[in-house]
Amino acid sequence: MAHLFFEEIVDSVSDALITVDQNKRIIIWNRMAKDMFGYDKAEIQEMGLDAIIPPAYRQRHCEGYDRFIHTIDAHDSYVSDIRQFEALRKSGELFPVELTHSLLKVSNQEFYITATVRDISLRKRYEIMRDRVDRIARHDLKNKLVIISLAAKRLTATPGRDREAQLAKYAEIIQSESKSAIEVLNSTRELILLETGEYVRKNEIVDLPALLSLKAEHLQPMAAAKGVTISFHNRTTREMTLQADRSMLERALENLLKNAVEAEDPSKTVELILEEDEKGAPVLEIHNGGKAIPEEIQRLIFTPYVTHGKKEGIGLGLYSARLILEMIHGWQISFRSGSQGTTFRVIFRSPNN
Repeated sequence: MAHLFFEEIVDSVSDALITVDQNKRIIIWNRMAKDMFGYDKAEIQEMGLDAIIPPAYRQRHCEGYDRFIHTIDAHDSYVSDIRQFEALRKSGELFPVELTHSLLKVSNQEFYITATVRDISLRKRYEIMRDRVDRIARHDLKNKLVIISLAAKRLTATPGRDREAQLAKYAEIIQSESKSAIEVLNSTRELILLETGEYVRKNEIVDLPALLSLKAEHLQPMAAAKGVTISFHNRTTREMTLQADRSMLERALENLLKNAVEAEDPSKTVELILEEDEKGAPVLEIHNGGKAIPEEIQRLIFTPYVTHGKKEGIGLGLYSARLILEMIHGWQISFRSGSQGTTFRVIFRSPNN
């Protein structure tokens, strides 16, 4: 009865409990250990602990265990610090764990070492995502601050002719982009959900030509600082509205447009062209001249932290744009790059429609 009660308690623990005796024989292997590693108790007793230790660490583990055993007479009890390691599932998957070791000593000839193991895969995944999303938020926030700074600079340098209209224009840009910067800060959690596929899209009707015209106007001060102009051509013949998450769509378009401006040569023009495809869906092309993107970068262009030709680039603008356009909205984004420059193409419909 007491034995069954003990097993029930051990199996109720939310961490894996693994106990070996002085002969390295596994005597406790609880339910969570079975679920975590994929072996039942009989299997692991036959295979031994090496089955759950990655090959690269087995010798180190064996040497550390032997050193501990050789000094067993110096220990009456022992609890290690919490440490992080990689472990190995039956499937061959490596995964991160936290574990502690404790010693129960009856004598120098009889003792038991218990490892308490916690799978921290989910925590590590969220730590990586949080870091990535923080970088995205800083990247997109920097976009806003650059626009605000340059608009403010042009505001103070506006000449006398049409001064009042120009002042109102740049003041509106500063106000709009300041509000948008606050939204960037508030959307960090939303981007974490975006990476996990848990983001719930906010739908509203968006006038696409009007939004593109607005983004081109707002980014014009940044383009002008580099000697570049932005030209928007609406070649559609009817109203073009979308059901979209407006704030996220703005971020994606801004990243694509800023990327084109940064890649364009001075005194040249970044072209935004809005057309319809054969099915009537809106298609946007953002084209810049300049040098072609190197082939090795092209293969990884939508991968996080891949950047080219920008001293302060962190390689997250195109990554976040693709997340927003494809994962949230189900649209299509592609690009081509060659001797005539680079063109990013967004088709505002899903591949299956």
